Amino acid sequence: MLDRVKTINWRRVAYLLTWALSLAGFFVLMGFINTKKTGMACKGVKIIVPGSQAFVSQEEVYGIIEQQDGPLVGHLVKQVPIHDLENKLKENPFIRDVRVFTEMDGTVHVKIEQREAVMRVINNVGNDFYIDKERIKFPTSRLYAPHIIVANGNILERFEGSRDTVHNTLVKDLYKVAVFLGTDSLWNSQVEQLYVNEEQDIEIVPRVGNQRIILGNADSLADKFNRLMVFYKQIVPKAGWGTYKAVNLKFVNQIVCEKADSIIQKEKSNKQHI
Repeated sequence: MLDRVKTINWRRVAYLLTWALSLAGFFVLMGFINTKKTGMACKGVKIIVPGSQAFVSQEEVYGIIEQQDGPLVGHLVKQVPIHDLENKLKENPFIRDVRVFTEMDGTVHVKIEQREAVMRVINNVGNDFYIDKERIKFPTSRLYAPHIIVANGNILERFEGSRDTVHNTLVKDLYKVAVFLGTDSLWNSQVEQLYVNEEQDIEIVPRVGNQRIILGNADSLADKFNRLMVFYKQIVPKAGWGTYKAVNLKFVNQIVCEKADSIIQKEKSNKQHI
């Protein structure tokens, strides 16, 4: 009997006892909290809308909540229809996700995650919409327009008003260009907009200069913009801003510069001689 007592791991017993007491205390505390919440009235609603863009305002969220269930202040916290409110708010096309929760002091928190537009698209029939980071299409707003890249021209992608992903390969390429520009402050400030020509090539409309800058597709963007930098730094100073009306970067390791009466093509290694 004494040998059996000696073999007991008292440290493990103490650990298990402490864990059991802590678990029991947790359930008692949760029961106390739930009991307190049962009779607590809502004392306020706190709307949280983070992000650099402003498609959704606190006032708009308040309006949706009151339209759904009326003012929440004064109602019992346990009667706040959390899931119904979340589902109703998610119907807003500018809201990506929402979380509604209550605090011990009776405050109802509504945390909004709004959609963040990467590019604005105006297609070939004048259809106007945004594309977000997840390549989801959503409508424009009458109250807010972010300062982002705009793509227009011969774009076939349609937007019927409901949230949908991008289907057209060309628009996926436009999105890639917009994302690339967003990571480079120099090119982002130089590019006015993107344009799709009749050959379904992507063109850049620059802020400085009046050349047509043809990218083609979204392949090898870093290399294409490096060659464009060569055009600005080495070719323009020698030839002058008005010498060329188009710069074609579609072809690997080449810069094709088009004059009014001819096309001059040089390999990348020789382009400083143009």
